[in-house]
Amino acid sequence: MGNIDIQRYMPPGPVGAAFIKSRGPIDTIMGPGGSGKTVCSVIKGPMHAAEYMPVCKDGWVRVKTLCVRDTYRSFARTALASWYNTFPEKHPWTVSHEGGQDRPVVHTLCWEAWRGADKVKIEYTMETGAIGDNDLEAFAKGYEISLAWGNEYDLMPENTLPVFFQRCGRFPPVEMIAPSELERVSRDGRQAMRLMGLTVDDSEPVLPRIVWGDMNPPDIDHPAYTTPYGEVSKPGGVYSNVTPGWNGFWQPGGLSPHAENRVGKPRSSYELEAATTKDKRLVRRMVHSLPAYAKDGTPVYEDYFNPDVHKADQAITPIPQLGLTIGIDAGGSPAATFGQVSPSGQNRCLAELVADPGTGPTRFGQMMISLLMNRFPNIPIIGAWADPSAWYGADTQTGEFHWINTLAAIVRFPIMPAPSNEPSIRQEAVKHYLSLTIDNVTPGYIVDPSCKWIIGGYEAHYKFSKKTSSSETDKGEAVKNGHSHPHDAEQYRCLGQLGLAALVSKAVEATAPQNVIGGHPRGRQVEARQRPGDFNVWDV
Repeated sequence: MGNIDIQRYMPPGPVGAAFIKSRGPIDTIMGPGGSGKTVCSVIKGPMHAAEYMPVCKDGWVRVKTLCVRDTYRSFARTALASWYNTFPEKHPWTVSHEGGQDRPVVHTLCWEAWRGADKVKIEYTMETGAIGDNDLEAFAKGYEISLAWGNEYDLMPENTLPVFFQRCGRFPPVEMIAPSELERVSRDGRQAMRLMGLTVDDSEPVLPRIVWGDMNPPDIDHPAYTTPYGEVSKPGGVYSNVTPGWNGFWQPGGLSPHAENRVGKPRSSYELEAATTKDKRLVRRMVHSLPAYAKDGTPVYEDYFNPDVHKADQAITPIPQLGLTIGIDAGGSPAATFGQVSPSGQNRCLAELVADPGTGPTRFGQMMISLLMNRFPNIPIIGAWADPSAWYGADTQTGEFHWINTLAAIVRFPIMPAPSNEPSIRQEAVKHYLSLTIDNVTPGYIVDPSCKWIIGGYEAHYKFSKKTSSSETDKGEAVKNGHSHPHDAEQYRCLGQLGLAALVSKAVEATAPQNVIGGHPRGRQVEARQRPGDFNVWDV
């Protein structure tokens, strides 16, 4: 029965198993190289045929699945190789097989399966199609299918899965299906349509429409990633309706203790790839199961921010007794961040406020008050810091003088200038908290999942300018974009909380030899403090 026995198949892990069982409408699975994604996609169609798809009046389940890729040559290396590994041409279930190489493959299988106490006969046809240079919608119009699968769908047009979703549910014809079976699947079909925001009559027959796609993580801006996973998802999770009707199944990285398909690819294999691959973007994608950064700049916190460590799994509940700290980036695109520092020293970014370009201090102050009243009622503000340069000049959008003074008059709490406006110093304050580990377990910094601009910036979009990335300057200048303003605010908050002197002191401690304190050898200092004849109360 081939190298993979479908009747004894074991999913690569819980994420892969959930993906196989899901009935869409649109399912995607993403993971590192060798995580078993393609085999999950191979198994998904026959599993649905055996367990769920409607039975025709003659007692047969008939399913046509289309597998699409960019080219036929790509098929041979990936999807088709995995298909034949499971269902070779001479598989006992094979009824017919035709095509291959640079032509579509049509492989028809027949077998029997149990549904409870009933045995059903299944006719399953897998057909391949390569989009190539064809117009996607014109190419898709020729298909009347039950299910569709996009292999490495990030390499195809971004609307590939939705377009083929429209071609599903067209086989077999409604009149061939047993009435009780039609009603059974129509209940689910109507619910699926409603999940996508569509209006469906309660008596309307709706055949199953299930489309799925698999891929390694693409670039972080790629629609194949952002549509099902959004900006705050992370490896190891299942995400539904980030976009209505889409389900995202994100497998853990290869070095994670929860990595999938360990039988097929052990940890040592990922370790070898990470150690021998020079391209960091490729290591992120194929080893760590993370989307790649854009090529136009290095993320500022690339070596510091770890979503598995620093991104909270759920909303962080503010603690009134800790008070609130605020960072503010003033100017044409104002932003603010709100957080707390625990008694143990953990810095928690709880909320962000990102205003539209051109928002003046009066309007921004009103927005801050609204957020404070809704998210942090009765919590005292123990510190607020802003860009020192905001104390000078005027808001060009509104003509109001002294931006911060105007804002302070609206919000009615004092705002202090941050200790420094130097980008590298501000960034170092954040890096201090990101690098901090408390009691060898607790991270020194966490961010609430609602902070989409902050998280997106940490993961990719808050990045150095080309000059900084290429070492033409050491000023730590970042690209100005929608993520840079809240990140500037968070730097002011962290630096204000930590203090410039403390930041410098911690930097010295981190870089000085272990036997040196404050620039002097530890031994000499101890000797100076314990000179003969000195009185020490603790010696009494």
